[in-house]
Formats: sequence, structure tokens, C-alpha cells
Amino acid sequence: MELGRAAVADSNPCTVLYHNLHSLYCWFRSDTLREHYAGATVLVDGMPLIGLLRAAGKNVTRSHRVTYVDLIMPLLTMARDNGLRVYHVGQAAEVQQQALEKVREAVPGIDIRGHDGYFDKSDASQDSDAVIADMNDFGADLVLVGFGTPVQEAWLHANREKINAAAVYACGACMEYVAGAVATPPRWMGRFGLEWLFRLLENPRRFAFRYCVEPLLLAGYLARGWFAQRQSGRTAEP
Repeated sequence: MELGRAAVADSNPCTVLYHNLHSLYCWFRSDTLREHYAGATVLVDGMPLIGLLRAAGKNVTRSHRVTYVDLIMPLLTMARDNGLRVYHVGQAAEVQQQALEKVREAVPGIDIRGHDGYFDKSDASQDSDAVIADMNDFGADLVLVGFGTPVQEAWLHANREKINAAAVYACGACMEYVAGAVATPPRWMGRFGLEWLFRLLENPRRFAFRYCVEPLLLAGYLARGWFAQRQSGRTAEP
């Protein structure tokens, strides 16, 4: 939250992305996605990443994990209290409308507008230019982009320089939870890193591959990197 407020106050543009196991899996698979993450501020969204960072020798705790389920309302309240205009792009039109109505109820006085995520997001598309023109005409200070990884990162990489807002956050399916279109996991499950299990049981067709297969493939990428690093270290020894 402080990052977004500081970006607006200092007119110093920032782009905030996040990593969870799914985005990290995509990151390992794609040179292009790694390029899209370069230079961005990255939030840790997912308790398994805290474990991975600890295994890598980083001094992190549960408090370093930030998920939009917990962040979104404090972030929007901060925007309202500081007179920042917010623009959200993403999700189906009906879902987004429900989410924005709930935001206005929960954060009275917030200046917020949105556009659904169903438009041509290809590079230099007229649809994208029209959406960006709308957010710029609105005078957005804080933009939330919710297309999911890797689409949101690619779209931001292609269009960030056209967006006048100082602070831009990739927020995935956040507004689906705000709207109630997807049930929010109990917060105690979040504290124990079990939100994935709640989502898997609620919608196995949507999440089976992500939560049951991707972690195994990611473990393979991590193991391969670890062995390559060890081999490189041995080669470098005199």
C-alpha cells in the first residue's frame, strides 16, 4: 500500500506483480515471462513460496506473504483516504460490476471505474488503446489489472508506458472474490497455506492441473537448477 501511495506522491511510476506457485511455474517455462517480470516489484503471494525462500537461505516469515484477498480492501481504503482514483480492468462485465458495487459499499466515497477483461489484448490492438484511453481520461492514479498470469504481465509489458497512472498492480482473479463469484477461503486456511486445497475442492476441473500437477513440474525445474548450480560450483573450484 505504501508503495502505491509513494509512487503517486513522487510521480515515480511503479509496476507491482506477484508470485505464487502457478506464476513461478510459468516463469520457469517462459523466457518471455521472465523478461516481463524484470524491473517490477514482486509480492510473495502464497505460503509455499515462503518455504522455498527459507530453503534458499532467505530470512523471511509468514508476515512477508501478501495475498490480494487480504490486501485489496486496505489498498482501496488507502486510495480513498488519499484521494486516489482507481481503475480496474479484468473479469467478465457482470462479475466486475458486482465487485465494484461491493467496493463502493465497503469503501464509501472511493472514486473507482472499470472495464471488463474481454477485449483484444494483442500488442498495439485498438481495444487495448481504447481501454487505456478510458483509464487515462478518468485520471486513474492506481490501476488494477486482473487477467491472470501470464496474460496480465504480457499486457502490462506491452502497454505500461501508455498508462499514465503512477501505480499499476497485477491482481489476478481478485475481483472474482470481491464479487462473491468465487468463494473466499477461510482466513485460517490462508495462515496455514491451505487456500489451494479450498479452491481445489470447490472447483477441481479448473484447478486440478494447477494444484496437483504444476507443483511437481516446478519441483523438477527447481531440482534441475539446484543440480546445475552445484555442478557449476564444482567446475569453478581450482
